[in-house]
Amino acid sequence: MQFDWTTFVLEVLNFLVLVWILKRFLYQPVLTVLDSRQARIESEMAQAARLQQEGASLRQQYAERLAQWAEEREQLRQQLQQELGQLRAAGMEKIRQSLADEDGKARVRNAAATASHEAGLIRLAASEAYRNVAAMLRRLASPMLTASIVQLLLEDLAALPEEQRAALRSAAEKLAADGQAEVASAHPLDDGTRQQIARGVSAAAGRSLPVTVSADAALIAGVRVAVGECRLHANLLDELAFFRRQNGRA
Repeated sequence: MQFDWTTFVLEVLNFLVLVWILKRFLYQPVLTVLDSRQARIESEMAQAARLQQEGASLRQQYAERLAQWAEEREQLRQQLQQELGQLRAAGMEKIRQSLADEDGKARVRNAAATASHEAGLIRLAASEAYRNVAAMLRRLASPMLTASIVQLLLEDLAALPEEQRAALRSAAEKLAADGQAEVASAHPLDDGTRQQIARGVSAAAGRSLPVTVSADAALIAGVRVAVGECRLHANLLDELAFFRRQNGRA
């Protein structure tokens, strides 16, 4: 068997051409497809890793948010309990204050009712005492008692304070020239007693004043002297009325 270099060279050339053709039209496209697939796989794996990382981050954020919500919920619960406690305490305080006010009002009403009742009893007792004293004084009243009261009136006129003396003088000055002092007496007066009253009133009034005497049994005992608008009370009726008014004001 003889070796044919021409054939050998041609076979080598054919083989090289085949290799070039395979590399050009088969191997290179396959490599390109494989590279593209590899790149796509790597891109998808990178995206998956990124998504996994984002998922882990979201889970962490969600867990942190849950923890924050739980803390906020606990704070709100505590705040709500505190506010409810304050409202409950304020409500109880208002109720206690209202009860205290009502109790105070009730005490005031009771005290006012008691005071009114006591005042009524006092007035009733004073009125009864006044009637009893008036009845007793009427039984004791006599011309002699009236004369004694007149003597007391004359002593008081002689020692009349300057303010009252000035008022009496002013009232006397307003009378006409023939003005008189009017005397009401519980019992008849003799001429001597009338003259004593006229002298005493004239001295206190600063001018001569005759007197006119009228009977008034309601005075019980004593007299009542009127000099114009000025009144001199020296009788049991006016004294009883005075003490009755004083007791009513007390």
